[in-house]
Amino acid sequence: MNAIETEKHTKYSLELIFNEADKMSTDLLGSISENVNKSFILLAIYFSVLSFSFFKIIENYNFLYSILIIGTLLGCYVLRKNIFPNTICLKGALPEIMLQDYFSSFTEEDLDKEYLATQIESYNYAMIENKKTIEKMVIRFKKSIYIVLFSFFLFGFISALFLFTECL
Repeated sequence: MNAIETEKHTKYSLELIFNEADKMSTDLLGSISENVNKSFILLAIYFSVLSFSFFKIIENYNFLYSILIIGTLLGCYVLRKNIFPNTICLKGALPEIMLQDYFSSFTEEDLDKEYLATQIESYNYAMIENKKTIEKMVIRFKKSIYIVLFSFFLFGFISALFLFTECL
């Protein structure tokens, strides 16, 4: 993003932009939190399928359930980064950025505008990074579901095949 030219904006317009950036940043952080929560729920479902399949193998020596175990383990592996995202950018500018000598040369009105512009630039960077994080989380979530669904369909297909061959 290019630096904001404060002389082209009023303090009111910068405050309006800042307020909108704050709302959007809050929404993006909320989306990351929702994705983490959904991933936890999906992980709990995977572990219940995993434990059920494990007990079926132990009780009945039915190794067909190993397909479900492999599928859920792969689904958990893909989903693991959603539980603890690597990058979450918080909104706001660091105080060390706001206390640089650069800001000492401005008058009061211009100083307020420069501070707002710095905050807006910081929010913009955080929003771009959080948006990338959300996109990666959604892709991992979908991949995880597809892997587990594939293992269920494969399990069902092979089970049906075994039942069909037993009927013959």
